[in-house]
Amino acid sequence: MSRVFSQAILLLVAAVALASIASAQTCNIADRSVALVLDASGSMNARLPNGESRMDVARRAIKGVASILPAEAQVSLWLYGAQSPRAEKDCRDTHLAVAFGPASAGGAAIAQVADGATAQGYTPIAFSLERAADEFLPDAKERVIVLVSDGKETCKGDPVLAAKALAEAEITVHTVGFIVDAAARVQLQAIARATGGSYFDAPVGPELPETLNQALNACKKQVVKLPTKPQPGKLRTTSAIFSLPVFNAESGAQVAKLDRVTREITLPAGIYEVKFGPGSWKGIEILPGETTVIAPGVLRLEHRAGSVKVVDTETGDEYGRFDAVTPELTLMPGVYDLVFGKAEWRFIKVDSGATTTLLPARILLGPGLQWEKARVVTRDGTVVARFDAVTHKAVLPPGDYVVEVDDNKIPFSAAEGDVLELNH
Repeated sequence: MSRVFSQAILLLVAAVALASIASAQTCNIADRSVALVLDASGSMNARLPNGESRMDVARRAIKGVASILPAEAQVSLWLYGAQSPRAEKDCRDTHLAVAFGPASAGGAAIAQVADGATAQGYTPIAFSLERAADEFLPDAKERVIVLVSDGKETCKGDPVLAAKALAEAEITVHTVGFIVDAAARVQLQAIARATGGSYFDAPVGPELPETLNQALNACKKQVVKLPTKPQPGKLRTTSAIFSLPVFNAESGAQVAKLDRVTREITLPAGIYEVKFGPGSWKGIEILPGETTVIAPGVLRLEHRAGSVKVVDTETGDEYGRFDAVTPELTLMPGVYDLVFGKAEWRFIKVDSGATTTLLPARILLGPGLQWEKARVVTRDGTVVARFDAVTHKAVLPPGDYVVEVDDNKIPFSAAEGDVLELNH
């Protein structure tokens, strides 16, 4: 047998052995202490096609936690975003709702907390992971955090760096993405990967209970890292209409920027964040010799009239405005609200690399119509549009309205793209 062939056989055997080690399962679920960290931020109020809110599905999922785990396993429940409304911008809104105890005894307490939980605040993932890690009991054998989130970090912390610190403390984090956008998915995958955990996807919604079951029963991956030569990686964006500053997540220093001309940069391996207006695409992992691609989305609004603000659903931060000369905006993947004065079009999802086009409803007063006073109100009487000698058109989000023209009141249940034209 030739020396070259012998070396090839040895390399093949070594590769198979390493692959076996990397995929090995190394947990005894009965010995596990599980801190379940659940998203109760404002975006969890978004509705599924069947009418349920995301929070409704999450409540149903966590009520079954006690029956999923072995009776002797220890379990606790954390909620973030449940105590402070969006206006308070509370990045420390995370709390231990149910302390560690045997799964066999914790079901009632978890169910009670689930029924009373209110989704309303921010998403402080990094802070929540750090807090949950501090509360494991001293005699805990295998320490596991299962994080369920429908979005990305909205506070200053970097959850991937937090996860790396947890890995040093031998804490495993499994993550569940609940109807997440691309930016959140990448972040949650990186959190799990940093600790030897796994990422689980619940992209539609109703499947969350089964997905959570898989995460609670998942085992830590035993990964062997082979030494590599230090080399940089690359970061590329598919779109950069405006300048996008790039920061090193660990030092906080700006290290580069992406723009119309420079859509690809070379960076040392590490964790980075890219600034999009008031927010950041966090947890971007640059690997040696590899190219990481981020793909912003585009939001387009047809039939514009006046100025329409685009704000983050969860934080309320403004990311741009539509007007007569701005038909579309390039945005970080996420969920946004459009503000038409006093009317809002809520929970608009912008997907990575895709264009989302919205068709608002329109109310038109025909040229032959005679009137003295005309306006549009919601069913509760809030005035959302007024007509005058110059303004004969109102552009509004879908909703239930009443068009008042002098003494006439015309109900208008507007779906996306609907047009109501009033003529003499």
